[in-house]
Amino acid sequence: MFDRRGQIRILEAFLSIAVIFSALLISMTFPSSPNLAKQKSLVNIGTQALMKLDTNDTLGNLIKQENWTAIKQALDILLPIGVSFNLTIYDENLNPINSQAIQNTNLLGRETVSVQYVCASQNQNVRFFVLRLQLAWTR
Repeated sequence: MFDRRGQIRILEAFLSIAVIFSALLISMTFPSSPNLAKQKSLVNIGTQALMKLDTNDTLGNLIKQENWTAIKQALDILLPIGVSFNLTIYDENLNPINSQAIQNTNLLGRETVSVQYVCASQNQNVRFFVLRLQLAWTR
């Protein structure tokens, strides 16, 4: 009889195209996952800002003096425009020690990342502090 191998190859090609298009349609209907690249960049930005603020024991001295306004102003300068932050400072027993909020805007309802940083004051009485910096992109 007739050789039908060519017809089967054409049907196979049409079926594979149908599968690819249906996969594309299904993937476009599901919501995309959070942008991990943006979250990783926020973590890097926050870590770099805290490390820069901690040079020459500046951060430890500001915490020891309880100068929350100066810490907020420094973070406003070090963090790029469009980044919201909230900083909470804990003592070595993980009790919060900042008496006022160190933040530039409210982070409620936003997708945030958290950066943990350990800082020490370099005096005769060494004190350790744990800083939790929450960051989010403003929209």
